[in-house]
Amino acid sequence: MNSNVNKILVVDDERGLREGCRRILDTEGYSVDLAEDGKQGLNLLQKDSYDLMLVDLMMPVMGGLELMDEVKKLNLDIVMVVITGFATIETAVDAMKRGAYDYIPKPFSPDQLLAVVNRGLERKKLRRQAQQLMEERDRRLLEVANEKSKIHTIVNSIADAIVVINRDHQLVLWNPAAIKMLNLTERLEPGKDINKIIPQHDLIQIINQAVDPGASRYTTISEEIELKQPEPRTLMANVSVVRDENAEMLGVVSILRDITQLKEIDRLKSQFVSMVAHELRAPLSAIEGFLTAYLTGAAGDDLKFNTQMLQRAKQRAHSLLDLVNDLLQISRLESQKVIRKKEPLDITESITNTISLLKNQAEARKIKIETKLPESCPLIEADRSEMEQLFTNLISNAIKYNVDQGKIDVKAESFNGCLKIEVADTGIGIDEQDLSQIFDDFYRVSRAETRYVTGTGLGLSIVKKIVESHFGRIEVKSKLNEGTLFIIKFPIKENKS
Repeated sequence: MNSNVNKILVVDDERGLREGCRRILDTEGYSVDLAEDGKQGLNLLQKDSYDLMLVDLMMPVMGGLELMDEVKKLNLDIVMVVITGFATIETAVDAMKRGAYDYIPKPFSPDQLLAVVNRGLERKKLRRQAQQLMEERDRRLLEVANEKSKIHTIVNSIADAIVVINRDHQLVLWNPAAIKMLNLTERLEPGKDINKIIPQHDLIQIINQAVDPGASRYTTISEEIELKQPEPRTLMANVSVVRDENAEMLGVVSILRDITQLKEIDRLKSQFVSMVAHELRAPLSAIEGFLTAYLTGAAGDDLKFNTQMLQRAKQRAHSLLDLVNDLLQISRLESQKVIRKKEPLDITESITNTISLLKNQAEARKIKIETKLPESCPLIEADRSEMEQLFTNLISNAIKYNVDQGKIDVKAESFNGCLKIEVADTGIGIDEQDLSQIFDDFYRVSRAETRYVTGTGLGLSIVKKIVESHFGRIEVKSKLNEGTLFIIKFPIKENKS
């Protein structure tokens, strides 16, 4: 028998109808088998394969609906058409729920029978063709991973992780970044189930969400994923569904980007804003309090007291101005567009100018500043204004955190190809546990001795940024109640002749 001939099974308890269907269908070249009840029809279905089944609903032994239930359990690829003399909306709905393609009410003409059978067989043919096309697409997706093509080369060079799967959750394509970022240890091969390869359940859930029929209106689903192993990281997963011109899903492309640093920057930015707000609140509240007391007369008529109060308000305003200037300086140093006018510079001039500027502050507390600078100091390549800012911050700190009648030593000398500069004081010192944080933005040592010392907590942070921008290094040594020593080393540009 020709394998291309469609096989049809007629299941009906009326012999005349069965034979009539056979004669009509035989004339069209179909191969036809007959069964007088559902049980006999089920036996034939289990032994042979059929393209279409005509089934009556009301039969002894096993009815048509029961037979259709058994066909569904067997998962047979067959078109089912109901023939019944009791056609109602209810019976039609029941039949459709069980997988019926159509139904014909008795009695029917040969033309009606052939029309329904031909439509059903054409539908099966189209369904088979569609299935073949989809299988071909899947095969092509799997073949992409094995082809040494330009696309494969491009994907491998991308820094973001890329994972492509087909609609059966099988791995199709990946790049080295995916192996590293997802910490994949199992050998990767096209066709492997991603549920057994990718350990990140969050990513699997996003992929499942993207392929869910209810999410068909979405083109891309983006979500952050937190990884714990081998180290804490945050990934941004962008999962896109690939569809054909008929909106049929072909597969899923997942692109993952490591945004750990961006999240940290965002956290630091929020922390920075919070710290700035905190630093601004206290002096502004104090200024507002002083001015309110003065303007409302709550401070009384004592001229001396009012003058002191206004002076304190001025001091607070000055500390705010210092904070704003330091913030602008920090912003300038961290800006990628900062302009530095570097030149061969004799550092002794910057140190001398700074000491002269701060001389009155030191004398007010009887602090002695001594310098030991070489007569012919090696030149360094530096920005003059930034060097003055650097020494202003260091020496003013040495004054503020010194003891009355204390001492400050500033020295410079050549050392192993570098210009070594030391600023030492005899002040209150820094606890060892605070040394690692003193260069952080807004960090100030909290001790009884520093309670009334004004400052922004940005001075040493600015110093460190200036030093590093000039390819130098800075160290700090300190002991409580003995003093602090800052050591800076800059590469020498040239020696004076």
